[in-house]
Amino acid sequence: MKKGKKIVIAVGVLLAVALVSGLTTMAVTNYGSPDDPLVTLSYLNETVTPGILQQLNAALEARISALQAQLDQITAQGGGGGETPSSAPSGFIVLTLSKGQTVTCGVGTEIMPRIGTVLSFGPDNPRLVDETDAVSVAESGAVLTTNHMYMVTINGNGVKADRDNTKILIRGEYTVN
Repeated sequence: MKKGKKIVIAVGVLLAVALVSGLTTMAVTNYGSPDDPLVTLSYLNETVTPGILQQLNAALEARISALQAQLDQITAQGGGGGETPSSAPSGFIVLTLSKGQTVTCGVGTEIMPRIGTVLSFGPDNPRLVDETDAVSVAESGAVLTTNHMYMVTINGNGVKADRDNTKILIRGEYTVN
């Protein structure tokens, strides 16, 4: 009888282990099914999405405030008296000049004469550097070659229009007088 009791206990333990294994397998396979999702759509719509949008809006407002402060600072530094300060660091813009107008530039500004006669201008040598021919433009009043790229290497140098409707491409910091 001792042997039979051991067999009954062993069979009982095996049945208990099988039952627990079966219930665990069934619970795991049904967890997060389409009928019983792990995360509900209403939770996403009512809790997660508004939180993400709130964080995004806060980040955007902070960036807009920072950019507005930079714009205000640039505008305040621009000066007055008929001057038009501008900068176009991301690309060239077309600038139309009247006869006698000067464009005073910051270091690194690039200029390409397109239409009309454009003269070098500025108090310091070299006035400009012709990037196309890799030469310096030393004298003030020198006629610049159309479609050549020029760079300002000394702050305050630039170009002057010698006739109306002169067009240049320009990229960088400059002031038109």
